[in-house]
Amino acid sequence: MLLRMALKAKKSNFPVLASPFASVTPSAIAAVSERFAKGDMVSFRNTEKRTVLQLMQQVNLVTSSVPGSTSSLVNMRNEIRALMIDQGLPSFYITINPMDCRDEAGGGRREV
Repeated sequence: MLLRMALKAKKSNFPVLASPFASVTPSAIAAVSERFAKGDMVSFRNTEKRTVLQLMQQVNLVTSSVPGSTSSLVNMRNEIRALMIDQGLPSFYITINPMDCRDEAGGGRREV
């Protein structure tokens, strides 16, 4: 979860953000990831495990603006759901197929 994550921060804010990362042990991260893998998302009583959860939230907040990341995809899905709740379900769908230029069933190759 927290592996291979980079966090950008201003130099003045770095000590505030770096201290929680330094205080977390790999065993706490493993324990939290195992519970999440099992679907158990109950709050933790241990302060170290709570720190891991807070770090995960901070990493998700930062990565939500990175195109193609898991957090950005979740944000896009939430925006689409919000639009469907606000505007209603779409009544007209358009499917764009990149292979329309080479439609064999439609009489051969078409030039666009």
